[in-house]
Amino acid sequence: MDQNDILNTLFHPKMLFNLVILWILFVVVGTSLAMLSSQNSFLSDREAERIISDTQRLSDSTNVEIQEVGQTAVFSGPPVFPDRLIVESANIDLPISNPQTRDINALDEKLKSSVVRYPDSATLGVQGGNVLVFGHSSGLPIVRNQFFKAFNKIKDLKDGQIIKAVSGEDTYSYSVSRVYQANATDDRIALNVAGHRITLLTCDSFGSKSDRWVVEAEFIGKNL
Repeated sequence: MDQNDILNTLFHPKMLFNLVILWILFVVVGTSLAMLSSQNSFLSDREAERIISDTQRLSDSTNVEIQEVGQTAVFSGPPVFPDRLIVESANIDLPISNPQTRDINALDEKLKSSVVRYPDSATLGVQGGNVLVFGHSSGLPIVRNQFFKAFNKIKDLKDGQIIKAVSGEDTYSYSVSRVYQANATDDRIALNVAGHRITLLTCDSFGSKSDRWVVEAEFIGKNL
């Protein structure tokens, strides 16, 4: 085939039509892929913004510090989630929920049937971590749901009394070191501490910023 034949073939109306169709398909497919990629990126960014927003709202309402980058406690092995809280001196023996959500309404719902471990706080045995456990308290003489007064007695705990967090067959024991009433706006609850700690906090609602009773207890041993 000589040069003239090649040119005639390339510029034949049917060939030009086919080339135009291919070019249009290329543009359409390329644009669709670019839009899909952009949409996926947008959804990921929007999800990230939602998580950050929920974390900030929860931190603001509970007065708990936000976990900063580089301040993560030291983990050794898989996380050990508490499933029961026992404080014999206060007649407390309650289930603990470990929700992964930061949604305030969902956390409040959990408080109706358990005490609740704060989602960004440490799990059991984590060096440098603080296990935060929230529970309702009520001044009403009679309540229909007993979980509304789950933490009524923690304000009466004394230094040296024992708090136990149970996970399966293991029991982690903590000795009370401090009991105080925290100001709703001034007293920030730390997620990172020296050693390992459990902190019990009274809570009207995860979405309500109010003064609360706080009990801090330091880890003294496992399966004592």
